[in-house]
Amino acid sequence: MAEIHSVEGLADYAYQQIERIQRMERELAEQVGEGTSRDGYVKAKTGAAGVLRDLKIEADAMRLSPEALTAEVRSAISEAQADFARRADDIMGPLLHAKPSEQANAAIEQGMQRLDALTADLERLARARGL
Repeated sequence: MAEIHSVEGLADYAYQQIERIQRMERELAEQVGEGTSRDGYVKAKTGAAGVLRDLKIEADAMRLSPEALTAEVRSAISEAQADFARRADDIMGPLLHAKPSEQANAAIEQGMQRLDALTADLERLARARGL
């Protein structure tokens, strides 16, 4: 954390952090994880929280047994979710000082609490200054 020597310095720092958070949120919203199944019959795209955005199944996949096709679909979706997690790590890691996909929920929660505290400090400062 940068050294802060005045109320204005604190306000500048807080605004910079909020801008970083907003930029992170925008970047995350734009991300899409992509994955291809083990045998290449299925391609998937996922977004935040693992939400499936697109699923393409090759015509040749229809020759597979239901079990094999299910495995192909799961494989593609899992790969897409892992890809999204890597992208999210690259975006969120510098701000949270943790890689969400590798850290326990407690570490992520601590990072989010730091962000919440910073936002509360900024709001308190703005009210005190009549902003």
